[in-house]
Amino acid sequence: MSLSHDNISGVEPGHDALIKKVVVLGGGTAGFLTALALKRYLPDLQVVVIRSTKMGVIGVGEGTIPGVVQFLHRFLGIDSSTLYSEVQASPKLGIRYLWGSRPFFNYTFTGQLSQGHPSLSLPRGYYCRDSFEYADINSALMSFDKISIRLPNGSPKVNVNAAYHLENKKFVNFLEQKAELAGITKIDDTVKHVVTNEMGIQKLILEDGPSIEGDFYVDASGYRAELIGKALGEEFVDFRKALFCDRAVVGGWQRTSETYHPYTTAETMDNGWCWQIEHDDLINRGYVFCSQYASDDQAVGEFKRKNPKLDETKVIPFPAGMYRRSWVKNVVAIGNSAGFVEPLEATAIGMICDGAVRLVKALIASGKRNLPVQQTIFNRITQKNWEIIRDFLALHYKFNTRLDTEFWKTVRADVDIGDTQEYVDYYRQVGPDFSILAPEFSRNAFTAEGYMVMLLGQQVPFERPVNISLDQQQAWLRLKQNLKHIAQGGLSVPEYLQWIRAESNRQEINRQVGIARAGEQKTMRIGDNMKSGELNWL
Repeated sequence: MSLSHDNISGVEPGHDALIKKVVVLGGGTAGFLTALALKRYLPDLQVVVIRSTKMGVIGVGEGTIPGVVQFLHRFLGIDSSTLYSEVQASPKLGIRYLWGSRPFFNYTFTGQLSQGHPSLSLPRGYYCRDSFEYADINSALMSFDKISIRLPNGSPKVNVNAAYHLENKKFVNFLEQKAELAGITKIDDTVKHVVTNEMGIQKLILEDGPSIEGDFYVDASGYRAELIGKALGEEFVDFRKALFCDRAVVGGWQRTSETYHPYTTAETMDNGWCWQIEHDDLINRGYVFCSQYASDDQAVGEFKRKNPKLDETKVIPFPAGMYRRSWVKNVVAIGNSAGFVEPLEATAIGMICDGAVRLVKALIASGKRNLPVQQTIFNRITQKNWEIIRDFLALHYKFNTRLDTEFWKTVRADVDIGDTQEYVDYYRQVGPDFSILAPEFSRNAFTAEGYMVMLLGQQVPFERPVNISLDQQQAWLRLKQNLKHIAQGGLSVPEYLQWIRAESNRQEINRQVGIARAGEQKTMRIGDNMKSGELNWL
């Protein structure tokens, strides 16, 4: 028996063709970030973005996570000072949760609970049953509405542990300008019809222009999922057993005398929760709710009662779930077209960046070919990431005892937290020390820190008796007092923004960021994968 050349390759017919042209459907955050990533690392690739200015951009505020900052500045090479000045990005140290039985708790991007300290014999989480407001420097800064510590000369120390708040319209306009400078073709049109064949998408028939063909397609069409869902018919997996909320009321008002907070606020509401995102001139608010427990009118009514400064509001439905596969034939879905959970923890842009990086790496590794084995691996990783996010967000609902409305009583009783249940069981028996789980958390974007914050923050009890000596109690008190003292003298968000947006300070900014990155590389070399904390500050 002889083998044909096709059988030896193990590649489906047509998959070994060189990808020369990529068509990106959708010009929002997902479309332009992916296009920029492809063009930067595969410069000879022809990249075309189809987007419609008539459809506009949903003008909501967006929170980010540190991974997005790394993607923008390290992977795409966008200058941070440019983002601060042109997009008017504002810095974010974490999330303040008005959640559970505590008045509030701070979720930072540093290791406030999971990391140790030379003066403490246990991880910090063991000392925080009652309060961890000043558990690390970022949490202390958040409590004083400060964004950075102040150096002896009065200037700030650049906070490399910060993420961003972004106004979506400004950010997308900025990305569109970057795409034009990068040589990415833009077509202002909408798709009338999608022509498919055995390879996936053959061509897109446009409303006002001629048809367009590509060797490969990126579906960044948002919830519509024009290519992955409608055209290719990929199965959608809903997350309703874990995440009950399916709609959001969005609005905001012009900033006047309100404090400019260095964090996103997540506030418990009767039938869901409300975000607050800080911008220079605008305070953006949104109420994520469950339509089974409140009508649109009821949700809008509660939203306005609790936020009397609100201007116009808009209700946006969203499907909580994912497509079973994100990469099907010659189409990769990135952004809301691949999946969406809800705005808790600001994971949306993070998943866009993750998908764009893995797509770029896949095409580089394959020599710009669409290989089934890479599709399989890409889809497995993407699915697992969505499931991790789903289960982690469900944890936020499972133990939030702040209100006893029908919605909250039901979610506490019925929400499915999936694989996170094992972490909860471990925490209940052992306490806030997840060191044995380090290999698992190294592949989990939330890290051990995230789970500890949500469990301790919501005062979920653990059974292990821990005897903290008087000396240790005093050491903990001294550490908190020291961090509190440093934070009190820090810079407010307006002070920090004025300094970091000044052209005259760019050299100093680059110097500080360079030192911080060198420290991160050293940390990586010695194998410490915990989140950074005071080592980057003091």
